[in-house]
Amino acid sequence: MKLTGLISPNFSEDTLEDVYKVFPPGIRIEGRTLKVGKYIDDEFRRAELMLADLVRDLARHPLDFLMVTGELFLSYKGPGSDLDILDLVKTITAVPASTVLTAVVRGCHALELKRIVMASPFPEDQDERLVKFLAHYDIEVVAFRGLGCPNADVIWELPPASGYELAASLLSEHPNVDGIYMPCNKWRIVSVIERLEQDHGKPVVSNTQAWVWEALRLMNIAKPLPGYGRLLSEFK
Repeated sequence: MKLTGLISPNFSEDTLEDVYKVFPPGIRIEGRTLKVGKYIDDEFRRAELMLADLVRDLARHPLDFLMVTGELFLSYKGPGSDLDILDLVKTITAVPASTVLTAVVRGCHALELKRIVMASPFPEDQDERLVKFLAHYDIEVVAFRGLGCPNADVIWELPPASGYELAASLLSEHPNVDGIYMPCNKWRIVSVIERLEQDHGKPVVSNTQAWVWEALRLMNIAKPLPGYGRLLSEFK
């Protein structure tokens, strides 16, 4: 049995449903929540102040890996802030760790995605931060479109079809990009990744899929997982 620590904005056991669909058997998740009521900087700062204590709490467990998710929390301080968070984690625990944006960047690089579109459930100002963050790592977002959701509760109520429709429209309008990125683990889109790739011939990198890929790599249990896109089925 492998134990993964997860620190995530507005974590709940319900949000693990998609993660456990993707993870192979024999992995358990111990989660902690960063409370983010609205997508505003004051909320992100409050979450930041909680982070070290949550890492210390999880480090009391026999973890094999630690993941910090929440693209908007990770990107609000600007490009490269994920590495600052990982430096903080290293001062507390030697457990292998990553952030979801670190995983997204590595996933895009593994699939050689240099020019992408981004379909998001977030407001436009938050999407713009993600665009700048990715540009810092040489990933150009050619176009992006969001659903303008103000918080995670609203996103959680979106059906998976909302992700497919938004992504499909962007890929149809920009057929020459290398792929598409779809943020937010509250957006339950794991079930539409494979269909998007089959219908449009472009790789998809999403939140849950990317961090699971990262976790399996860093726990040295990487193996191809079909049904959730090229990132997992062509494990690199």
